Amino acid sequence: MLGSKISVVLAQKGFNVLAAYNSNEEFVPNGANIKKIYLDITEKILPKRIKGVHTIIHCAAVTDVNFCELNKSLCRKINIGGTKNLVNFSEFLGANFIYISTPMVFSGKKGNYKETDKAAPLNYYGKTKNEAEKIILKYKKGLVLRVNPIGKRPLGAHPSFLQWFVDMASNNRSFSLFTDIVINPISTTTLADILAEIIKNFKSGILHVGSRDKVNKAEIWEKVLRFFPNYSGEITKLGVNKTHAGKVAFRPHEMWLNVDKAMSMGHRLPNWKEEVRLVLRDIIDKK
Repeated sequence: MLGSKISVVLAQKGFNVLAAYNSNEEFVPNGANIKKIYLDITEKILPKRIKGVHTIIHCAAVTDVNFCELNKSLCRKINIGGTKNLVNFSEFLGANFIYISTPMVFSGKKGNYKETDKAAPLNYYGKTKNEAEKIILKYKKGLVLRVNPIGKRPLGAHPSFLQWFVDMASNNRSFSLFTDIVINPISTTTLADILAEIIKNFKSGILHVGSRDKVNKAEIWEKVLRFFPNYSGEITKLGVNKTHAGKVAFRPHEMWLNVDKAMSMGHRLPNWKEEVRLVLRDIIDKK
């Protein structure tokens, strides 16, 4: 979802993009300034394969929190071991390194998390991302970028939650909806634009990026419904951790980030409605 959008946007801005894939070459977009390369980040990366890299943007990870809880060895191998291999390679190249991380490194008890707040992950996925962050921060050219990205995944990929919402609404399907997950989402398009700015004015450390305001996923669903006024399905509203059937990983509730630092650096951050509208337009217009 994120890697494909970053590749397109950065290529359109004139960057030469080397887009790495592992098992799904078809998810890598075609276009001028984009070259594809197969890469297994769990193995040592040989310098002779890749040369002349200025910046590495690392957004590969196992992200399904329940899968991670049940497959800790594989999750660790990719999320931590893979990150370490990429950082070692980045050090060899002398390249800047941007690591896409998550609010799930926090407990989710209060929200409005600043870059200086202490991590306290609730699930194994969050723990692996936190461990990977520590690896990045030891590298003098490393940046941890925590985000709540929303967007459209390529055809054939598992749908994003917004794509899933649109599918439910357009087919009048009934489903359960969590009402206590709060985020400040940012579209993959806006995030890619911000990444272009970061590449040009790189600073190491930690940076939070997201919309200026917060929203829960139930409110996002209401936004989706405006496009489908004849929806006739039924919605059952639940708490994400109160009904835990079929789930093994606990999720933080308040996953919204304080973005004052990013705004003080001059990054334009929209409100959540703008970002949801941007993604929905992409999904519905091209559905």
